[in-house]
Amino acid sequence: MSTISFISNISNSFIMKKTVLVSIFLCLIAMIPLQAQDRSISGKVTGDDGSSLPGVNVSIKGTSRGTNTDANGSFKLTVSPNAVIVVSSVGYSPQEIRVGNKTVINVSLESSASTLDEVVITTFGTAKKSS
Repeated sequence: MSTISFISNISNSFIMKKTVLVSIFLCLIAMIPLQAQDRSISGKVTGDDGSSLPGVNVSIKGTSRGTNTDANGSFKLTVSPNAVIVVSSVGYSPQEIRVGNKTVINVSLESSASTLDEVVITTFGTAKKSS
């Protein structure tokens, strides 16, 4: 009788472990849709005077992924909800914007007087020596 009891205890223990593992697996499978999924965002970049800004760099902070605005100042980018986008252009102060649950992000960049020191103008010319 003790051998049958011992085998029964081993069998019950194995079934219990198997049930716990299957339960954990099912919980993990159920959580997959809750993870952040990439989605497309779009927007328009304007200057402080309201005019659209073409060629502005719109990138995802910490990555090499990004795009430039088109001739109308519009952009489209695929990001995760926890991403931060960086909007920057020469002559304007850069902005960092947390995406969150937004799908449309319109940005107004402010002119930056300090970036005028970054502009270098180089000219080439010829001179003719006259006697």
